Amino acid sequence: MESATTVAPPDRPRAESRALRPPAMSLRAKVGFGALALTLISFLLLTLAWSSMGRMERAQARSGSANALLVSGEMLLRTAGELMLTQGSLSARNGSLAVARDIEQHLTELSRTDADLSREAHRWSALSAQVDALLSNRLIDVTDDDSLIAYGRLIQGIEGFMPVVRDAKQRADQAADVALHQAAAWLVSGLLGLTALGALAGLTLVKMLDHQLGGDPTLACEVAQRIASGELDPPVPHSNDYPASVMAALEHVRIRLLERRAIEERVRFLARHDVLSGALNRGSFNDLLGLEIDRAGGGAGELAVLYIDLDKFKEVNDTLGHAQGDEVIRQTSRRLRELLRRGDHLARLGGDEFAIIAHQVNGERDIEHLCQRIIESLTEPMTVSGRAITIGASIGVAILDATVADQEDLLHKADLAMYRAKANGRGGYSIYDEALDGSLRERHELVRELRGAIGTDQLCLHFQPIFGADAQQRIGYEALLRWRHPRRGLLPPSEFMPLAEDSGLTESIGDWVLQHACDTALRWPDPLLVSVNVSAAQVEGGRLAERIAHVLAGTGLPPGRLQLEIAESLLIDPQESVTRTLEALSAQGVGLAMDNFGSGRSSLGLLWQLHFRKLKIDRRIVATAATDPRAERVIESIVSLAHALGMRVTAEGVEVDSQLSRVQASRCDEMQGFLLGRPAPDAHPNGPTTAGADPA
Repeated sequence: MESATTVAPPDRPRAESRALRPPAMSLRAKVGFGALALTLISFLLLTLAWSSMGRMERAQARSGSANALLVSGEMLLRTAGELMLTQGSLSARNGSLAVARDIEQHLTELSRTDADLSREAHRWSALSAQVDALLSNRLIDVTDDDSLIAYGRLIQGIEGFMPVVRDAKQRADQAADVALHQAAAWLVSGLLGLTALGALAGLTLVKMLDHQLGGDPTLACEVAQRIASGELDPPVPHSNDYPASVMAALEHVRIRLLERRAIEERVRFLARHDVLSGALNRGSFNDLLGLEIDRAGGGAGELAVLYIDLDKFKEVNDTLGHAQGDEVIRQTSRRLRELLRRGDHLARLGGDEFAIIAHQVNGERDIEHLCQRIIESLTEPMTVSGRAITIGASIGVAILDATVADQEDLLHKADLAMYRAKANGRGGYSIYDEALDGSLRERHELVRELRGAIGTDQLCLHFQPIFGADAQQRIGYEALLRWRHPRRGLLPPSEFMPLAEDSGLTESIGDWVLQHACDTALRWPDPLLVSVNVSAAQVEGGRLAERIAHVLAGTGLPPGRLQLEIAESLLIDPQESVTRTLEALSAQGVGLAMDNFGSGRSSLGLLWQLHFRKLKIDRRIVATAATDPRAERVIESIVSLAHALGMRVTAEGVEVDSQLSRVQASRCDEMQGFLLGRPAPDAHPNGPTTAGADPA
């Protein structure tokens, strides 16, 4: 009894301590708490990573804007030089204005976040004023002191402004790098957390299930290890041996990791590709072209560059809007991508310009076949916003050979070839050859001389008389433009007006012709009229009616004595701006005549609606009237329909007596041609009224 009483007391405290001790956590609870904590940490890290990605995208956008600002600054230097070299051509002026607007836009965007740049923004105001000062000169020429002074000030301003832009770009690039590193750090942390979560879900949970449910954890372990190692493509398999929650957790982890991988791939794609078209951007194209040239090792005929410029794209943007223009770019990119061969690369260089790096070129015939396929594809109508649009393309090609110095030389030659394709009438292609440099230099020299001839006595008007139906009484004169070239002699418009159209000089020359024709006609007795040809560019420009009203007011010539000859091609599918201009001219009282009627597909009904007063039958129809009865019947039909609509008819190109008798028999109201009077520098409205009296 004593021994029993001495042992009992110590056992009582140990039992009480066991009763007070908290129950041990089960394996399920431990795993649950661990998974919850790891999930929260991973979610927090991924949230921070997502936020950092947003900051990175904004920083990269600012870096891109800063880079664009730097490029625009350099472009302003180049366009200022082009203004001097091209003597202030319209394209160079428009280019300078466009670059100035781009700089203004990028400065505004960057100044919101760059305090240093915001403080230096006043420099641009002074520089913008210097751009306006240079552009305010009507004639910009290297021999003009005002132009040189304005140009010098502009260059000094740009050179003083460029360090500010470079500093802003450096700050933007540094900010983008910092944001990128932060996003990468958070993303890696989040991925590590997800990896740990996957490992926990794949290993610890499997052990718990194996311990409590007696299942085989091999499959879940394999899935978790595959996810942890980065193999995310195959989906998580399903098994009846495991609860759906285990596999669902693994599948969730896999999907989240795939989403993050897709974001990273998208970021890398946007850095090298044009967002709108999906093609390579200019920077990636230049890098790739340099690598391909090095890889080709100068091998002749192995590599070619195709420089593609869309035709009529500006009209789409101006008439339908930029959203429809963007859709045209997207459809163009898709069509070009479908034509690429194995190993070829497509890039969008900006605006409506594309380029293709072509591999395995087997001579010029091979590249000609590719160019023809591209032109045929791009001339097929596109459907944009329910409307059929037809554009086209001009292509310049340069093939790599031993004469190519480097990457820039190859691109320059492709660019020259493209401009020759446009000069040949657009919608075609041209392959660079050595003679191209010389012909383009000659073309540029002729354009320079034409620009200098405007406003001088080199441009002159010749006047060809227009007679009534009896071929005796003068009705008026047609003003015909000539260029007294110092070396080439007297040139007709067909030899220099195409150059004027490509160089943006058409409206300036047209204004000169209108002014001098009206000044000359004012000295004639009333009611002799003067007939002036106007180009498509003048009518489509939208300011022709305003310009003519100004000329008539300045000269005092009555509107009824001015007749404008319109090309028939303008009315085949007239734009709304053309219709408005013609209606405004008719409202002023100016006579409208359709030139070369019968050479196209214009409608008599449309001419009547637009208040045309006269048709001029194409000289090719008149030339065959004396020998082909069908031509005579065509003339009679045109005259009958025109008279029924209240319009007069003029027969052009009357050169022999038999043609004169035919057009008189067809009841033409007026006629002109070499038989009646040749064009001459001076009209003779006060001389004899017979046709034979005019100079030959």
